[in-house]
Amino acid sequence: MSLALNDLLICCRQLEHDRATERRKAVEKFKHLIQDSETIRLLDQHSDSKQGKCLNWDAVFRFLQKYIQKETECLRTAKPNVLASTQATRQKKMQEISSLVKYFIKCANKRAPRLKCQELLNYIMDAVKDSSSGAIHGADCSNILLKDILSVRKYWCEIPQQQWTELFSVYFRLYLKPSQDINRVLVARIIQAVTKGCCSQTDGLNTKFWDFFSKAIQHARQEKSSAGLNHILAAFIIFLKTLAVNFRIRVCELGDEILPTLLYIWTQHRLNDSLKEEIIELFQLQICIHHPKGAKTQEKGAYESRKWKSILYNLYDLLVNEISHIGSRGKYCSGSRNVAVKENLIELMADVCHQVFNEDIRSLEISQSYTTTQREFNDYSAPSKKRKIELGWEVIKAHLQKSQNDFDIVPWLQIATQLISKYPASLPNCELSPLLMILHQLLPQQRRGARTPYVLRCLMEVALCQGKKSNLESSQKSDLLKLWIKIWSITFRGISSEQIQAENFSLLGAVIQGSLIEVDREFWKIFTGSVCRPLCPAVCCLTLALTICVVPETVKTGMEKNTCDVNRNFSLKEMIMKWLLFCQLEDDFEDSTELPPILHSNFPHLAVEKILVSLTMKNCKAAMNFFQSVPECEQHQKDTEEPSFSEVEELFLQTTFDKMDFLPIVKEHTMEKHNSSVSFSVHHNLKQSLDHCLLGLSEQLLSNYSSETSNSETLVRCSSLLVGVLGCYCYVGVIVEEEAYKSELFQKAKSLMQYAGESITLFKNKTNEESRIVSLRNMLHLCTRCLHNCTKRSPNKIASGFFLRLLTSKLMNDIADICTSLASIIKKPFDFGKVESVEDDTDENLTGMEDQSSLSLFNDYPASSVIDANESGESQITIGAMNPLAEEHLSKQDLLFLDMLKFLCVCVTTVQTSTVSFRAADIRKKLLMLIDSTMLDPTRSLHLHMYLVLLKELPGGEYPLPMEDVVKLLKPLSSVCSLYHRDQDVCKTILNHVLHIVRNLCQGDMDAENTRDAQGQFLTVIEAFWRLTKEGKCTFSVRMALVKCLKTLLEADPYSKWAILSIMEKDFPVNEVFPQFLADNHHQVRMLATESVNRLFQHMKQGGSSTSLKALPLKLQQTAFENAYLKAQEGMREVSHRAENSESLDELCNRKAIFLMMIALVLYYSPVCEKQALFALCKSVKENGLEPHLIKKVLEKISEAFGYRHVEDFMASHLDYLVLEWLNLRDSEHSLSSFPFILLNYKNIEDFYRSCYKVLIPHLVMRSNFDEVKSIANQIQEDWKNLLTDCFPKIIVNILPYFAYEGTGDSGMAQQRKTATKVYDMLKDENLLGKQIDHLFISNLPEIVVELLMTLHEPATSGASQSTDSCDFSGDLDPAPNPPHFPSHVIKATFAYISNCHKTKLKSILEILSKSPDSYQKILLAICEQAAETNNVYKKHRILKIYHLFVSLLMDDIQSGLGGAWAFVLRDVIYTLIHYINQRPSRFMDVSLRSFSLCCDLLSRVCHTAVTYCKDALESHLHVIVGTLIPLVDDQMEIQKQVLDLLKYLVIDNKDNENLYITIKLLDPFPDHVVFKDLRITQQKIKYSRGPFSLLEEINHFLSVSVYDALPLTRLEGLKDLRRQLEQHKHQMMDLMKASQDNPQDGIMVKLVVSLLQLSKMAVNHTGEREVLEAVGSCLGEVGPIEFSTIAIQHSKDTSYTKALELFEDKELQWTFIMLTYLNNTLVEDCVKVRSAAVTCLKSILATKTGHSFWEIYKTTTDPMLIYLQPFRTSRKKFLEVPRLDKESPLEGLDDTSLWIPQSENHDVWLKTLTCAFLNSGGTKSEVLQLLKPMCEVVSMCWLL
Repeated sequence: MSLALNDLLICCRQLEHDRATERRKAVEKFKHLIQDSETIRLLDQHSDSKQGKCLNWDAVFRFLQKYIQKETECLRTAKPNVLASTQATRQKKMQEISSLVKYFIKCANKRAPRLKCQELLNYIMDAVKDSSSGAIHGADCSNILLKDILSVRKYWCEIPQQQWTELFSVYFRLYLKPSQDINRVLVARIIQAVTKGCCSQTDGLNTKFWDFFSKAIQHARQEKSSAGLNHILAAFIIFLKTLAVNFRIRVCELGDEILPTLLYIWTQHRLNDSLKEEIIELFQLQICIHHPKGAKTQEKGAYESRKWKSILYNLYDLLVNEISHIGSRGKYCSGSRNVAVKENLIELMADVCHQVFNEDIRSLEISQSYTTTQREFNDYSAPSKKRKIELGWEVIKAHLQKSQNDFDIVPWLQIATQLISKYPASLPNCELSPLLMILHQLLPQQRRGARTPYVLRCLMEVALCQGKKSNLESSQKSDLLKLWIKIWSITFRGISSEQIQAENFSLLGAVIQGSLIEVDREFWKIFTGSVCRPLCPAVCCLTLALTICVVPETVKTGMEKNTCDVNRNFSLKEMIMKWLLFCQLEDDFEDSTELPPILHSNFPHLAVEKILVSLTMKNCKAAMNFFQSVPECEQHQKDTEEPSFSEVEELFLQTTFDKMDFLPIVKEHTMEKHNSSVSFSVHHNLKQSLDHCLLGLSEQLLSNYSSETSNSETLVRCSSLLVGVLGCYCYVGVIVEEEAYKSELFQKAKSLMQYAGESITLFKNKTNEESRIVSLRNMLHLCTRCLHNCTKRSPNKIASGFFLRLLTSKLMNDIADICTSLASIIKKPFDFGKVESVEDDTDENLTGMEDQSSLSLFNDYPASSVIDANESGESQITIGAMNPLAEEHLSKQDLLFLDMLKFLCVCVTTVQTSTVSFRAADIRKKLLMLIDSTMLDPTRSLHLHMYLVLLKELPGGEYPLPMEDVVKLLKPLSSVCSLYHRDQDVCKTILNHVLHIVRNLCQGDMDAENTRDAQGQFLTVIEAFWRLTKEGKCTFSVRMALVKCLKTLLEADPYSKWAILSIMEKDFPVNEVFPQFLADNHHQVRMLATESVNRLFQHMKQGGSSTSLKALPLKLQQTAFENAYLKAQEGMREVSHRAENSESLDELCNRKAIFLMMIALVLYYSPVCEKQALFALCKSVKENGLEPHLIKKVLEKISEAFGYRHVEDFMASHLDYLVLEWLNLRDSEHSLSSFPFILLNYKNIEDFYRSCYKVLIPHLVMRSNFDEVKSIANQIQEDWKNLLTDCFPKIIVNILPYFAYEGTGDSGMAQQRKTATKVYDMLKDENLLGKQIDHLFISNLPEIVVELLMTLHEPATSGASQSTDSCDFSGDLDPAPNPPHFPSHVIKATFAYISNCHKTKLKSILEILSKSPDSYQKILLAICEQAAETNNVYKKHRILKIYHLFVSLLMDDIQSGLGGAWAFVLRDVIYTLIHYINQRPSRFMDVSLRSFSLCCDLLSRVCHTAVTYCKDALESHLHVIVGTLIPLVDDQMEIQKQVLDLLKYLVIDNKDNENLYITIKLLDPFPDHVVFKDLRITQQKIKYSRGPFSLLEEINHFLSVSVYDALPLTRLEGLKDLRRQLEQHKHQMMDLMKASQDNPQDGIMVKLVVSLLQLSKMAVNHTGEREVLEAVGSCLGEVGPIEFSTIAIQHSKDTSYTKALELFEDKELQWTFIMLTYLNNTLVEDCVKVRSAAVTCLKSILATKTGHSFWEIYKTTTDPMLIYLQPFRTSRKKFLEVPRLDKESPLEGLDDTSLWIPQSENHDVWLKTLTCAFLNSGGTKSEVLQLLKPMCEVVSMCWLL
């Protein structure tokens, strides 16, 4: 041991001497020795090296403690009753001891905190608890705690949760102690610091500490002393904010308990400002928690109680009085005083007003609980003082009118402004005019008064509010318009006043935005002259004006007299451009010395550039709107986000399911082609003028440049302006990017940036020159703002590319070199020598084990402690220790360095090509050298910041980083985490920043070794944090950041191939780790994990600007659901077993919300787990007490997202499965009567049974549970056998397939067959259905066939031996339908079984169905109805497979004629498939592609069958088929071959087919593309076989094609060809015009125009509307504006009318023909409801005597209509009798005026109602017309009238 330490050791031992004098001498010597530099050096060295046997600071402190103990003991044992002087000496002695301790701690920790935290805390706690040591010593120790421990970051991070709570408990008891000796303010500050520490370093204080705060506030009321209360309230706010997330109800109850006391304190005590601020913040917080996002009722997510309502009214009354007092004090105080009230008070008042204002209540009598005395307050039975208060907007209006003094008016203007701004809906429509009138009166009274800006702001909010109201009455709008015109006029006149210019422009902008008045020409003068300068408010107003209004060509400015003789007249657009650029109208830049404000002010990015470029466009408004429609890129939105309590408010609303943004409503991408098709015409003169101005501006800057005086910011702004304008030009398509690079503007921008770069070079040589730092930082901010590394094409992105090209290699390298130089500067404040290792804490009694276990996780690197700038405790600006990431640690130079770093990172990540002047790889290399182990010192705040910037910014580009760079970037991560692993704030920040690198970790096999290395480094850190989380050593904020990392890992590696965490030699894939956070202790962590649970089911691929979702394999999804379900269930059950109190009630609500949200997300994102998830929900209603009203909220949102009209429809689609699973639970609790039918919106069990018995009874029958069937029948008062008869088709489908199924050795199937046999035998029993069963079978055969088909489920993995056509269209992830379900071969076998069992022994089931031909129509329609009812793509696809299966069976048997229904079947199938093809989505998913391919396959099979067996049947449909298929070839590359093969078969292979030859000739031409080459040649050979056509022949050819009305898109190619013909043969067209002049009605051009107009009319609201209308427009454009007589273009009457008159003399038969023709055409409609109605009408009409007569007459004609109607003809001898409506006055019911005037419904509904009223009136005697009612109910048949 050295001599110095030996002396110290001897001295320390002397401190324990029994004699006081010896100890006194030893103390003096001790003070001297611990100042000795050599002693200090050695003690520091030993403390850092942790050499156990050597003397170090901790050992010395232990000696010191023994000395203090000895002295304290002496004082304790001394005589108590002594003279005052002796007592004073003793107190002085204690002070000396305290001073010695303070002095020693300062000496030990001056260079770095070297004393052990636990030792210090133990000493302080003992001293504070020990009453004998005296108040002074206790106060000194508390000072040490506050200044030397709680302000030191290392100690702050080392205090364990137990110690925090102990500190809190001890000091709160001290605060509540009724003693005069206690320094309450000091104690309160410590409580605030401890609360802050506990809530930031742990998950917060225990809920058992609720009462402490309540007692403290009551104590303040009783003692009428508010000493330290502001610190107590500050601590309380921290406490509430932390606990509110988990215990909202309890926090609300606590607020209800404490706030009346605070109201009392406010009114009865004299409060200082700081205490008032805290009380206001506390009230605001409580309002946020009670009313998240302003929710007013419990149904909307608010927490309500009578006590709270009373508090709100009292608070409102108090605030009204407080604001009045503030106004009074302002009026009578001397000197100048601000008329405005503090913002926080205004915000609170606005929040309170929003809650208490109610349109129905104008005044209210309240109990003023806060004015009662203390005795009355405790005695709740004592009467409170009553007082009447005024409520509503009347109060605000009254305060705005009752005084002319600004001090009275301004606060209420502020309140009105805030209230309308935050809650626009709180201003009722009826209050708009009165309020506006008052504001209008206030406006002109004081033009320069203090109130004017407040009036203007209030008016702006009213304008914005009115703009959002769509339900104003016309009279009200008229009154408001008059007022706005007056206000506009006053505002317009005051625009030149600079003091209120911003407010004036904001108001004008709001009025324009809401379109509240028509903008006149005068308005534009503002932007042309010297009235105002082009500053930000003016530019924002101009942006709005250009977006909403059309710019006049010219405006009188009053200067024409002077200028028109000399110069040309300037257009308004040019004058605005020149005003913006401060450009003289005479263009003399040389005389102008002042630069335009746009070069020395901040404007929204590209705002000015967009205005300038829009002004050069012919359609300025359209261009401006085009720019404004570009969405802001996500990265730049995220950067501006600040964490606030509003996130917690959203969490509350999510927990009550009043906000469900976790379920996005996915819309089709309808805007895909929008941008590419937009083109703008530029006004070349204006463009030249703009370019000239910009060049002049840049030339002015360049010619006046001086390296010493020129401002680099101005140069950057100007170059940014130039490239911004070029970027906007490119975006609207005026120039291409290559032109921009060569332009003069770009060259000027380059020169400007070169000059700007010189300031960097100058700084490089003098980096300590502070005067340049601010300017350089501003310049770098401007440069960084110009760069965008987002992927979507936008003006920002294009301008960013241009700006990158301006950056020279020298500039970039200079900045990189400055960064290296600044990073290597060693600054004294952070240079604390070697720091203590945290690893070797074995002798700590409380933290030893914690340290070891935590640090073993980071075993790659030695751990060392963190040093902060605040360890000496001198700085007490903030309460508690300062975060190492706080900006206060950084100098101006440091901030500049970080700005440079960020700029370089953005540059190297934005670069995509090698066309820039610098090498991105070299810059990146220099940046990564900064974090090399030789350079990086993470104990320095700057270096920590530096590393975090690189972590966040470097991997953030569009393209991944090279893998070796990723490895370098991750290398320091483990050691940095190890160093800061106890600092929760830093850990959270590190994890949030490291997220960005995950996307770079899955680059495939490009660099396998480095990839594995990087993945390993990253996963090591994640493993460590997960381990710390499991040990309870991470706060909720760190766990949230960890969940985000795991979520990002799941996105990068959804299959968890490499994302595997290893702990204790066990591997845990991330997809198994992630669900564990669903049961976390903190609600916000659980919620975040739940919101991201879809990553376990879907692979989220980031593709440029969009995110695509791909479902994960079935097994992964099922495992994920099981894990998530079990974890969420576990959390819920765990809580439900606890004792009932507010805390557990909160916890249970939160856990239930998590479970429900998890289920909702699974329902939404995982079709394969949808049924399981829904059943889990049903089960949880019973098992976990899930509230049905919450489930309904979720199910409504889900069903809306899936496109169901009602939640009942969604639930009904799964009811079969749910009931089966419910009954499978087989216990008394899960009987059918206990099923949660409330989820289907049924009020009682009877309603449920009545609506759903067809689903329920088959399940009960299959369980032989006939007693339950009888019970259902009794409940709904029906005969139970009738119910069995109704359900027969569904029951038999549960039986027959098991009879038909051929044995496969499947034991389960054998058991099912056994059950089916047993049930069938029971049904045949005479007591049940008996012999009736055969009749039921025959009469219900079509229904049975449909039910059987609906059981189809063809898994993609079906065995090869039983592979079928429908297997080709199956997917691994097609969800199973409701049970029972079978593969197609079982269904076919069942059909065979039915035909074998039939008494006639017919060969196939189709022969049986052919006996009643309408069976086919019934089955096909039933399948189509099922497809139409669902929006679920998987269900739709399965129904298409069913359709494919049945139609394939029909096609195989079509030669038999299908009982005469063959023609109908063929046409029906073709049009059904064509309609489905036309409904294709804009982008295919896996399942929709398979559906589409299936349709094309089936259409191909039908066409082949028709051509082979049906001769001319395809002839009339060929044009429709070909016209539908042509657009698919280009649109859908995936099925191009399939479509082309079918087209080639129809046109090329059948060109010689006698039935198709003529139809092929009449086809519209094929497009002139390579893929259609052979088809085009073949068709044209046939068309022009007799030579080329004249224009007349081409037009006649076009007119000869009659196409079904609902498919106008099939004429698109014909229209395009017609346009070409009209364009090429203009001279022939002139001849045709002349020829038809004498008789225009019969002229071919008139017929053509009529046909084109008819086509355009047909196209509206149909597929391809836009393309057809554009093509028709092009043809009409070629024809030109020829003047036809109005008689010429008449609507041609329907040909069926003319034909009916020719064929029949009888009126009834004429009607029959017209109606049957119409109904026949309707059978090929897209809408299934219309087809179904047409079928009903056809069957009825053909069953009448008139129908039979018509058939007999019409079958002699050659018209094929009857072939299609064959299935609807009945061969009954008895005709259908239509009941006659014999009324005395048949048309009496039509007198109702409401029938003739459309009510609230739309026009179509009105017409349907009117037509049906006519048919019901009895006015028509025609039985055919009477039978049309089903059609009139679904389609508007107004032509009937």
